[in-house]
Parts: sequence; C-alpha cells; structure tokens
Amino acid sequence: MARRTTRKRRAATTSSTASTSTSTSARTSSRRTRSTTRRRSSGVRRGSNIDVNKLLESIVDDAVQQLGLDILGLQREAYKEMLRPIVEGILSQYSSRPSRDTIISRMKATANNVYLFASAYLLERLEKFTPEQLEFIVSYGGPVAAKHVSKLYHEALRLDRRDLVPQIRSIWEMHGAPTPIPCPRCGFRAVTPDLYCMVCGYTLSEREAKEAIDFQERLRELVEFYGEHEVEETIEKGYVIVGETVKPPSTRLEPTDIILHLTREEREYLRKLLAERRQQHARS
Repeated sequence: MARRTTRKRRAATTSSTASTSTSTSARTSSRRTRSTTRRRSSGVRRGSNIDVNKLLESIVDDAVQQLGLDILGLQREAYKEMLRPIVEGILSQYSSRPSRDTIISRMKATANNVYLFASAYLLERLEKFTPEQLEFIVSYGGPVAAKHVSKLYHEALRLDRRDLVPQIRSIWEMHGAPTPIPCPRCGFRAVTPDLYCMVCGYTLSEREAKEAIDFQERLRELVEFYGEHEVEETIEKGYVIVGETVKPPSTRLEPTDIILHLTREEREYLRKLLAERRQQHARS
C-alpha cells in the first residue's frame, strides 16, 4: 500500500513539472513574439515618421540640377510636387531616413523613370509647353506621351517644331493604338472607322482613305489571297473591310477595321482580276 502511494506521488510530481515547463516555454515564446513584433513595428514607425516635405525642401535644388531637370524651367514648388512620388517610393524601401546623397543617387540610377514621371507631370498639369518641355516629353515620355499624342502634335505645330512630328509619330506607332489607314493630313495611322483622325481632327472622305492605302493594289491582293467565292461576295455586296489587309465582307470585323464601299469602276476591276485569275488556272 505504501509503495502504491509513493508511485502516485511521483507521477503527480512529474506531471506538475511537465506542466510548469510547458507554461514556462509558452511564456518565453510569447515574450519573443512580442519582442519581435515591437522591433518590426518600431521599424515601420521610423520609416513612416519621416517628414517628406522637409526632406524635399532639403534635396530639391540639388536633385533638379544633377538630374538636368532645370531645363524644364518650372517653379521650385512645382519641382517638389513632381519629385514627391519618386522620393516617397524610395523612402518606402527604408525603415529609417536615408541620407540626401543616397536619395539623389537612387534617382540618378533610375533617371529614365524620373524623366517618365516628369513627362507625366507636365502633360497633366500644363496646357501649353515651352519648346524645351515639348522636346523633353517627346524624348522621354514613351507610353505616357502616346496617350497625349494629339496634344503633342498640335503643340509641335504651335511652337514651329515640325521636326519633332516624326518622333511623335514613332511614339504613336510604338506605344499607341495605330489604325489601318494613315491620315493624309498629319500622317498618323489614327483614322477611326468613321474616318475621323484622332490626332489632327481631320475627317477623310472614302476617296482619300483609298488613296492613302493604294486601294487598287489592295484589291489585287484581295483577289490573290482569297477564293473566288469571297471575291464574288465582295463584288455583290459592294464593300471591303480594311484592316492589316483588305478583306471580304464575310470576315470578322475588328474594332479598328474600316469599311470602304466600292465604286462601279472598282467592282469592274475586281471582275477583270478574277477573270484573269481563272484564265491563268485554266492554262495551268
């Protein structure tokens, strides 16, 4: 009986010790977690407590000069407003305030992004540009400039900077939404399905649209690439769809495709081409 009592006491002591050890480990783990959380929270607070306005005030002059932005001829407050999102992006990568030199070095290392931000700022805030501002946007605006291509085109004409028009046209071709037919007035492939130019505002006649794409040659390609049934359908319905190529009416109409109607002479031309093709097939 005495031995059983001793065993029970030992078991109770062991259970109590294990419980105490588990509780101690849990408290220690909790302290570590709280300590880590405090350290992380402290880092976030240090970063978020940076006075961005004060920081901008201290670096704006050097940043503008070293990045060559002084050519834009803006007021000091405008430069601060322009650079603010860039500086905030740099600060978000630090838990404490980086030095002035570090921030300016980071901006210089990503100068093309800074110039893209600057171009967007000018396009959104200014109605008219100086020649230097226009050339800057055309040089560095890229996809941002493509969204404002009509404004850039008209500003180039106003400032007598027609030398920039080919570059603006290239921006449209690369980053914009070029359409199948070029405008005969401005040269941009920006003609909508209702024959309105999105860049210069000119409305084309169907005759002008046909001249812009060498329509006779396009009709020849239609006969060459499509079967007799599609060509006969085109003659019967009296129109074609102009996309990257000239297509018969039964093809799918894309959003930028343009419908051009055939004259009597153009229908006869298609009949002539179709007859020539039949003769060639018969001889072969």
